[in-house]
Amino acid sequence: MLRQLSNGNRAWQISAEIRGSLSADFIQSLTRWCQRGRFAREAGGLVLGFIDIDTGGLLADSITTPCWGDKRSRYSFYRGHGHQVKATQWHRNTDGHGTILGLWHSHPEAIPNPSDTDWNDLANMLRHGTYSGSGLIYLIVGTEHIGLWFGQRDGKIHALGTIQL
Repeated sequence: MLRQLSNGNRAWQISAEIRGSLSADFIQSLTRWCQRGRFAREAGGLVLGFIDIDTGGLLADSITTPCWGDKRSRYSFYRGHGHQVKATQWHRNTDGHGTILGLWHSHPEAIPNPSDTDWNDLANMLRHGTYSGSGLIYLIVGTEHIGLWFGQRDGKIHALGTIQL
């Protein structure tokens, strides 16, 4: 489902209505948060972007990065309220066109696998979060790969694949 385009971007599609893309610059911004150091703590935030008016596709553009209110340790990350504040400001800076597209965080493992806590976080955001699309993308940055999933509003989760770093 996840394919690399000639310009380095990654595109994914579940159906004609559910699709998206990640730019090479967006992917590069995530690699900064790999937990390669022995004492590196998990990091995370929100995925920000746009919904293409013509196709309904999700176009990932930016991320929020660790900020005040977060709780970070080697094996856990709690996203604080600062991310919502940053997302609201970003929405204003994009003249109301930008929106929250998903969630991201890091894991200290080569190929990231979501934990029960991760699945609960996504399910909670799908049920109670404010977002505009048909669901949310969920990214986990590992030490060698980025894992990508898509959660639909009805709770169905699709594994989209991994991106080698």
